[in-house]
Amino acid sequence: MKKRMLVVRQSKTYCAAIALCMVAFFAVGPLPTASAATPTPVTITAVFDFSTFPNVAGNFTTTGLNGLSGRATMNVGLLGNATGNVAHCVVTLLPQGGDAIIIHQQCQFNTSPPQGRWTIVSGTGAYANLNGNGSLTMPPFTEAMVGVIFQ
Repeated sequence: MKKRMLVVRQSKTYCAAIALCMVAFFAVGPLPTASAATPTPVTITAVFDFSTFPNVAGNFTTTGLNGLSGRATMNVGLLGNATGNVAHCVVTLLPQGGDAIIIHQQCQFNTSPPQGRWTIVSGTGAYANLNGNGSLTMPPFTEAMVGVIFQ
C-alpha cells in the first residue's frame, strides 16, 4: 500500500509539473520577430593604380548607394598557393565625409577576366550598419562588384 501511495504522489507531482509547463508555454505567446532589411541592388566600381602593388589606391563610384563616390584603397594578399591564383583583398571605400566601408574579397585568377566574391564586413559613421555581398569581376585595373546591400 505504501508503494502505491508513493506512485500516486509521484504521478500527481508529474502532472502538476506538466500543467505548469503548459501554462508557461501558452502564457508567453508568440515573440516578436525582427523584420529583415530589404535588399537593394548595388554596383561598386573601383579603378586602381597597381604601380604600388600589393597596397594600391584609386577611386570608386556606386549605383544603389545614392551615387556614393570617393577614394579607395586595396590591400592584396595572395593566399598560400604556389601559382598565385587566389587572393584575399581588403578594399576600403572612403567617401567624402570621413566615414569608411570595409569590403573583403575572395578572388580567383584562373578565369578571364578574374572573378570572385565580395562582402561588406564593417563600416563607420553613416555606414556602421551597412551589410552587403555579391559577385566580382576584375577587368584590368578595375574591380566591378555587383550585388545587394542591406541597410
